[in-house]
Amino acid sequence: MKETLEARVPPEDVWNAWEKAHEKNGQKGIEAGQKGLSKEEGKSKFRYKILNVKKGEQFSILWKTLFVRMIFTHSVKPIRYGSEITYFVEIKGLFGWPVRWLLGNKIRKNIGLVLKAIVRQLENERKR
Repeated sequence: MKETLEARVPPEDVWNAWEKAHEKNGQKGIEAGQKGLSKEEGKSKFRYKILNVKKGEQFSILWKTLFVRMIFTHSVKPIRYGSEITYFVEIKGLFGWPVRWLLGNKIRKNIGLVLKAIVRQLENERKR
């Protein structure tokens, strides 16, 4: 599942926003091999691991549970008037296909909403 949007902010601003979000979970920057625990208020916590970091361009988060692995890839690249931001979700493992079948539409909808919210927030901050 993949969602892509364009934003009128430089790629550096997008990357900095991702790093700030990551720092809320007690990490410094985004580094391959880091392990963490999400700490969002009012939401269930989950353990994750950072994979495949290309500083300023792309990183992936691995979340796994019994027989299912989800890989969330965040990427940003420059375009003429700002950035192209992409979220890509892979669901793998023994029970990957039932999870995709049961939750695929919900995940697709949620990554779109999250991506739009991030773009809106970054563009509003840039206007100040």
